Amino acid sequence: MKKLVSLLFICSAINIIWSQELADNTKSGDLFIINKTNNQPFEHIFFPKSNFIIKRGGIANYKGLDETTVRVESLFKGKNNDLFVNLRPLGSKKFFNIYANVEANLTKALERKELIVPTKTKQESLVQQE
Repeated sequence: MKKLVSLLFICSAINIIWSQELADNTKSGDLFIINKTNNQPFEHIFFPKSNFIIKRGGIANYKGLDETTVRVESLFKGKNNDLFVNLRPLGSKKFFNIYANVEANLTKALERKELIVPTKTKQESLVQQE
């Protein structure tokens, strides 16, 4: 039992370190994919609440965000040394048909797998489609 707990602790520590390194190596223009793994709302990608989306005439469909490819527009450091980014969807699409970009806490979004890095072949095909 102690070995199992130790192994899980080591694996989670490696995952956190890997996502921190990935966040530190991120630059403007990098691609990510929005990943909705469960029915919980996004915690670290800061989408507006549905009542604000509806007031502005948009369609509040959070399920439609799954597998959306986004590009990093700008980066900035926040409190606690977390890296924040502005994300814009590829192509001429907008989030909910009204928002051109959203902010996200990159370090925590990568840890919770709200944002994932596309594979090399998928990234090349996405760049060619633009």
